[in-house]
This record gives sequence, structure tokens and C-alpha cells, in this order.
Amino acid sequence: MSTLPLKAVSRVWGRFNELTIPYYLRVPGFKLYSAIFGVNLSEVAEEDLHVYPNLASFFYRTLKPGVRPLDPSLNAVLSPADGKVIQFGTIENGEVEQVKGVTYSLDALLGSVKPTKRAPSIEGFSSPDPKETRTKVGEEDVMQTEEEFAKINGITYTLPNLFSNPWPKDNKPADMPADQSTSPAASSEAEVRADLALGDASRPWWSPASTKIPTTLYYCVVYLAPGDYHRFHSPVSWVVESRRHFAGELYSVSPYLQRTMPGLFTLNERVVLLGRWRWGFFSYTPVGATNVGSIKINFDRELRTNSLTTDTAADRAAEQAVARGEPYSGFAEATYDGASRLLGGHALKRGEEMGGFQLGSTIVLVFEAPTGSGEGAAQAGFKWNVAQGAKVKVGEALGYVEEVQ
Repeated sequence: MSTLPLKAVSRVWGRFNELTIPYYLRVPGFKLYSAIFGVNLSEVAEEDLHVYPNLASFFYRTLKPGVRPLDPSLNAVLSPADGKVIQFGTIENGEVEQVKGVTYSLDALLGSVKPTKRAPSIEGFSSPDPKETRTKVGEEDVMQTEEEFAKINGITYTLPNLFSNPWPKDNKPADMPADQSTSPAASSEAEVRADLALGDASRPWWSPASTKIPTTLYYCVVYLAPGDYHRFHSPVSWVVESRRHFAGELYSVSPYLQRTMPGLFTLNERVVLLGRWRWGFFSYTPVGATNVGSIKINFDRELRTNSLTTDTAADRAAEQAVARGEPYSGFAEATYDGASRLLGGHALKRGEEMGGFQLGSTIVLVFEAPTGSGEGAAQAGFKWNVAQGAKVKVGEALGYVEEVQ
């Protein structure tokens, strides 16, 4: 497989998907595709299939409001996409089980070093956005909504200096990642409450660090088939602090390959989103695959992967390595500091659309949650609500954090 030009084929396929289909062929063509791959056309927001000019737009279709209700429990971790649960469980000694008896390391999936942070303007405070142009009055209003978001959802935040000067360009370290943040939705910033702080210690940077109750790292892998709804959503209310783009391979991520190719997800191109939720560490990784035209992140200015017309820092670094005759296994990093000076990242509420695939692929969730082994007046534990091979839809509960008083 490594000798096949899968990236080139996938880019050409992505371009082919964007070719305009003759008007009179659209309805029969999309109905045939739906019959072959099991697309439920009754859920599609736009009932007139003529409005989709090409395959890419049909793959990236939206759904009717209300067809993906969210689980009512605020303690639920929701399915990020429509698809099949390939694997789930706990992470032991930094190893994630791909299939029974085959594992890969969390360092290989997420990166072995802790995400780079921008230096604060004053100790304990977040750095101001260099492009910030809001007035102080408007800024105070935004800070209040962001603080409310943090309070509701149990997420820690810092109180920045509203009257400090913008971060000086010349003072910014050259090796800091670029800020690719966009403005978050106001409603998303209205939902989070402070209660967690990621600890850094001598342990791996992703290691659980809660001191209030015992926690464990959990993971879940959801595979999207060609007929599934291809947009993906936020499983919980959380803050995305940084992004890593690994310009890897584009092997198929079919269930068969997942069973037969060890470390598949650590070899493929992927976008690792890193942040925190009320219980600790949270990561969300859309994984590329053969013929995935692109991975889109709605709140990232730069990122659109595997495209003939766009380029990313990771793509450029990979091309330079190939030109030198060297393998490239690194990543390009960006932060979302500018989205919120209070939260230090981009706030997402549960169920909010985050981006999508142009064709099917896989999402890997890795998150910290209570182990359920704590003693005392209050204890909490995470309980799975799915089975291996189960079909899930956006908004359904993968599991719950059970709190017992």
C-alpha cells in the first residue's frame, strides 16, 4: 500500500467530486448513490436534490433541524458523528487498543510533546490577541459571556487584563505556533464553569492530572461510512486550545484495514484538536483516509487538508522533507488563543458543528473522566453506553459520567 500514490489519487478524487453534474442527472445519480450506500434522504435538509451541483456538496449535506436530538443528560459524552463504534475502552500505560491484541501509543497519535503555549502578558493572565480591535466596553461584554460559559460547564479560566496593550509583535518568540483562531459563536461562550486545571508534571503531558477525584483516560473510535452524514460535532462542552496537523499517509480506514494494519491511525493524515473539559484533558482527532477530499475545521483560518488548491504548514514541511529524501512524521501546530482571552481557546458547546469530512473517515476521541473508584461523600465514574460495532448518530450518548452523592 505504501507504494501506491494514495495522496495524489485522493486529491484528484476530491477535485473530481467538485465537478458540476448535469442538472438532469443529479436526482437519479444521488438517488442511486443513496440506495447503494444507505443514505436516508428523508433527513436531508434540502429536499430538492437538484440544488447539489456535485458529489462534494451532497457528501457535505446538512440535516433537517431536530433529526439529531442531543441526549438530555449534561453528563453524557455524545457521539461526534454518524457512524459505527469500532473500538472503545480505557487507555493503559499510554497504549490505545486498535483491535483486540493490537495497540498503538498515544504519543504516536497525539504527539509526544506538550502543546506550545503563548507566553502570558503578565503572570497568570492570557496573552491578548494581536488583532484585537474591540472597544473596552464591548470587550467587557464578551468577557462576561465567556466567563458565564466557563462557569456553566465547569471549565477553568483566567482573568486577563482588559486594559493591557496588544501583545508586541517583536516580543513574540519566533518558535511559537501561529494563531489560526476565528471568532466563536456567542451562544457557545455562554455555557462553561470553572473547575479544572490541567496539571503538568513529570508524567506524559496527556496524563490525567485531576487531584479532586481519581480519573482515567478513555477512548472511542467512530468510523464514518460513505453513506453517513459527514459533518462532525462536539461531544461535550469544552475549550479547544490548539491544533496539530500531521501530514501522514492516506490509507483506507475501513474496518478490515483497522483489523489488519497495526498503528493505522498514527500513520494516516490527521488533525488533532487538544483542549480541556470539566473533568480534564480532552482530544478530538479526525483521521484522513483514501479518497477523503478534505478535513475541514470550521473555526480554523488555515486548515483545509488534502486539497489541490490550498496548502498548509504541514504539507509544506512534508514536501520539503521528501525533496531532501527524508521521511516526515512531524506536525504543524497552531493555537486558538485569540478566540478567547479568558478561556485561552475556542469554546464549543455540546452538539455544536465543528467541521466535516468530504467523504467518510474516522474520529478518535481521547478524554479524561472519573474512574468511579473514589471514596467519600461524592464519587463519580464514567460508564459506557455503547457496544463494539454499534451504529451511533450525532447526539446519542457514548457514555455518562455518573455522579453519586
